[in-house]
Amino acid sequence: FKQKTAYEIGVRLVGSEMCIRDSTYKTTIILDTRDQEKSPSELLEDVKTVLGNLDATVTGEKDLGKRDFVRVTDRNLTAGQYFELTIEAPTNFAQEVQEKFRLDKLVYRIIVQS
Repeated sequence: FKQKTAYEIGVRLVGSEMCIRDSTYKTTIILDTRDQEKSPSELLEDVKTVLGNLDATVTGEKDLGKRDFVRVTDRNLTAGQYFELTIEAPTNFAQEVQEKFRLDKLVYRIIVQS
């Protein structure tokens, strides 16, 4: 039996500490840019501010451009501005971000993959 030093005990995560570690998420955001005076990149900055309020950090971003929808559910909205973000966030991020943008008219769709 080897007795552990305080340092060896302190470096391990226990219990609830393991649940709060950040995860990396690939997140696709589709913006409805109709009737917007700002550019798509300025609109994305607004979205990133909201993500920051959810304790999320954007570590990478890619502008995928404006793309037509394969299946159109609204005749007035046939395309959207796509962005792909890499995000470091708590494990409950996927649920929180969906709820946060649920009624937001700017964010047409948000897809979170872990």
